[in-house]
Amino acid sequence: MMKKLRLVALALVVLIVLAGLAQRLIGQRPRPMPDGAAAVDAAAREILAAKCNDCHDHTRPVPFYGNLPVMGELVRKDIRDGVRHFDIADKSHLGPDATAEEKAADPVPFALMNKLRHTLADGSMPPIQYKLMHWGSALNDSEKAILDAWVRDVQGAWLAQWGITEGIGADVHPIPDALPHHPIKAAVGERLYNDKRLSKDNTISCATCHVIEKGGTDNLPFSVGVGGLKGGVNAPTVLNAVFHMRQFWDGRAAHLAAQAGGPPLNPVEMASANWEEIIAKLEPDLALRAMFLAVYPEGYSEATICDAIAEFEKRLITPNSRFDKYLKGDKGALTAHELRGYELFTANRCAACHAGPAMGGLSFEYADLKGDYFAGRALTDGDAGLAAFSKNPKDNKRFKVPTLRNVALTAPYMHDASKARLAAAVASMLTYQVGKKKPRDEEVQSITLFLKTLNGELFGTLLK
Repeated sequence: MMKKLRLVALALVVLIVLAGLAQRLIGQRPRPMPDGAAAVDAAAREILAAKCNDCHDHTRPVPFYGNLPVMGELVRKDIRDGVRHFDIADKSHLGPDATAEEKAADPVPFALMNKLRHTLADGSMPPIQYKLMHWGSALNDSEKAILDAWVRDVQGAWLAQWGITEGIGADVHPIPDALPHHPIKAAVGERLYNDKRLSKDNTISCATCHVIEKGGTDNLPFSVGVGGLKGGVNAPTVLNAVFHMRQFWDGRAAHLAAQAGGPPLNPVEMASANWEEIIAKLEPDLALRAMFLAVYPEGYSEATICDAIAEFEKRLITPNSRFDKYLKGDKGALTAHELRGYELFTANRCAACHAGPAMGGLSFEYADLKGDYFAGRALTDGDAGLAAFSKNPKDNKRFKVPTLRNVALTAPYMHDASKARLAAAVASMLTYQVGKKKPRDEEVQSITLFLKTLNGELFGTLLK
């Protein structure tokens, strides 16, 4: 009897080995490069589904071995960590009411593609423990080439809308000198941006909390609205917000016009009762009305007012920082110390998330990715992050990555305004995003010095 059991066991071992070898051979089979962006997209998603999505797709069920004692706990932790770092199926930023068609049409966020590109370059995925369970899971050269082509296609299409055609495959890009806009609509929008009549008691305008001369913020921990009420999160800058994938820390606005429609009716910001109340105050202004009707013959409405403000905000971009000049080829634009900071910024993969022309705004990340950022204080409504919009508990404590452009001017920092100094914000990010419990002073100082080179020009004048 024992002899038969040994033979059965040996046969099972042989079958497992053979199955593993077969899986390895199949998994390493070269794939031809598909022809055309659509075919590359399909092939790339097939590769991800076969080799990556067990740990990077929150919709996948936990494999059976994830429910085994001891081992299962490690497997479930790996999956949780994998999804938090990179979730290819994530569409939470579209909101709870997004249709299947909208989700299918939504491109993979630019910064998520950045993470994939870095992983392809350094070969860090899949981890060794996954390879041991899935022998054919390592990406072969042809699969890496297909995924790299996919990344370039998606990122290139996104950059092209801003007129950026060079540096495809880079983390960050110079801000364009200008963006297309309607000049008269933008002029109307500028007047409305500074118009306090959008608030209930005529004391607050968009410019009150987003002061152009202060880097597009008010430098307060929490902005003060009508009646002295304060918001629950630090007001983000309006400068370069046009490049963001969504607006607000929690992503609840799809674009600039949608964002402009929020504060006027927010009870702790501008506190107007409705748009009819606002329009009634604007109508008697004959000069503004004539200017408005020239470009919006349909007249005042929430849609037209917000469109005009958004058109003005398209102009609030800040090109020609010293870092932009460096990216464009002027290697003397940064000092040796500043360049060391950029090297450390890159080495720590800060640019994987602080990506694109705005160096941010292109993904939603967990504030507590590598440590308990919220330890030692009570949670507030503002700490919910994306979950406040998506209504999905998995998005709790997850926020849109802020832009780093002009960051030296926009203190205090973080969604909760908990860091008064830029160096403290850098140290915090190295701790809770990179995983360094005690960041080195030299590293913090160098990165901070580099970030100070990101002040750009607004309407031709350097911000400082």
